[in-house]
Amino acid sequence: MSGGNVGLRRGVSFGGRVAVLGGGVAGLSAALELAERGYSVTVFECHELGGKARSVPVPGSGLPGEHGFRFFPGFYRNLTDTMRRIPFAGNSNGTWDNLVRASAYRGARANGQTDMVVTFRTGSLLPPESHMFGPAEVIALITLASSTLAHVPFREAFYGARKYFTYWSSCDERRLGQWDLLSWNDFLQAERMSLAFRSWFADGMVRNLAAMKSKDASAHSVGLILESTIWSSLGRGNEPGGTVDRVLNGSTGEKLIDPWTAHLSALGVDLRVGWTVTDLAVENNAVTAVVVSDRSGTSHRFDADHVVSALPVERFAALLSPQLLAADPGLAGCARLRTEWMNGLMFYLRKELPVIHGHVNYVDSPWAITSVSQAQFWQRPFTEYHDGTVRDCLSTIISDWSAPGMLNRKTARECTPAEIAREAWQQIKAHLNSHGKVVLTDAMLHSWFLDPSITAPGTPAVANTSPLFVQHPGSWRDRPGSRTALRNLFLAGDWIRTDINVSTMEGANAAARQAVNALLDADGSPLPRCALGVLYRPAEFEHLKEADRERFGLGLPNLYDPDKLTPESTGRNSGPVLGRGPGLSHDA
Repeated sequence: MSGGNVGLRRGVSFGGRVAVLGGGVAGLSAALELAERGYSVTVFECHELGGKARSVPVPGSGLPGEHGFRFFPGFYRNLTDTMRRIPFAGNSNGTWDNLVRASAYRGARANGQTDMVVTFRTGSLLPPESHMFGPAEVIALITLASSTLAHVPFREAFYGARKYFTYWSSCDERRLGQWDLLSWNDFLQAERMSLAFRSWFADGMVRNLAAMKSKDASAHSVGLILESTIWSSLGRGNEPGGTVDRVLNGSTGEKLIDPWTAHLSALGVDLRVGWTVTDLAVENNAVTAVVVSDRSGTSHRFDADHVVSALPVERFAALLSPQLLAADPGLAGCARLRTEWMNGLMFYLRKELPVIHGHVNYVDSPWAITSVSQAQFWQRPFTEYHDGTVRDCLSTIISDWSAPGMLNRKTARECTPAEIAREAWQQIKAHLNSHGKVVLTDAMLHSWFLDPSITAPGTPAVANTSPLFVQHPGSWRDRPGSRTALRNLFLAGDWIRTDINVSTMEGANAAARQAVNALLDADGSPLPRCALGVLYRPAEFEHLKEADRERFGLGLPNLYDPDKLTPESTGRNSGPVLGRGPGLSHDA
């Protein structure tokens, strides 16, 4: 091993030295909180700062691209608080002022079926908290919306509404000890239902909310994010100024990541890009050094008082040495956590195409495609990025890389980039060009660009360097909190136990705040702890959850569950349920 110890950037520092491993949203969030508190911080990032939230410009063209379009629900509180503290020229609220409202959602259908359009109001039809909802009213409202907006058969709409309310009225112990063990599809008995039911209740907006697949994600994860979204649409649980759906008014790099990293540099944070963490040296219940390799492949030992790992789950799992697991055996579960592919595909258009003022879900797309037309939201015209011929970007996400295509019958994993683009384009056209309308034509297409995280596409060696952590059924048991058994190692990332629970920028930011608070506790620091926002809990349902807690303890089903599923029938864990809220870890 060569290279020796790597020095930290020196400056005024009232705290210790901290190595932050990973420069995605979690790592940048932790670095900001620590730098503001006087710690000397070095961030190691092997690829690019911003992680999965980064922009990915098209090489040689100047055109902006995304790993996946960004989405900022109104109920985000942690990430948006951070955004307000990142200066941006001309903005009084920093990068937060770069958020703009998306006012609608479209569930586009193929084969001539009726599209579903939902308009998001700036405020609730009812003043927040002015109306207390009861079980019968909630079930009736969801039934009505499902049967009228999504054309779900009435009996199935009523069943789905009761299942939704089953989750809403479930205690935390049941959510984690029963529903987390089921997939959302199994919770809804979706395979027995009509296509209309599956498209609305099982998939529907789930793809847009967290790019999840209902057959693979836990019922607790999907139920929690849907619950928060519905309350958001009713004007409850949103941060001040928050609306149901928000996007940035430009590329993520320009409007968030670049200002963020510039601010960190101004605070004295040492950002080292191209440095890969290869090992954690462990001795006496502590990390004694971080082993990193630089761009040339030279290995170095980096000494720090504290280590915050903000690495993606698959990269952290690769560091689980016998020494590390001996110090904290509970970390072994990290190796059992799963990832899936969710990657962006940009279609650059010769004309602006505002399909709808928000996100589009191509409901019948086997590749689970979603999109947003970006030009309508961006301050800077697309013509300024290139040669003036590109006027819009239909920024899409492919969330299912394992299903046969609609036309070529190949999975996205099996396709070359050209085949991926051609099939995705045809799937989108099949949804938009319906009912006698021609919305999208081949003549509109200027070019396309696939996320370069997909490597060796079209070959047996195809891989994804930026996969997405997925909350598969039962995964809560294996997910760690932010504080480990090692006295100076702390964990952040969207795969750590947090209140929001789902793989999001908000979850990554919340986990970073948890990690910093745990570090401050371990350091005996008198400095203020990071504020930690939590998801909204409707007061009128708390008594129902208390009653359900007693029923769960007795092995009885939730009172409103039409299927009367008992904890035992869904494999309740005989061990204790960790956490004190729906996704809230001990570190919170």
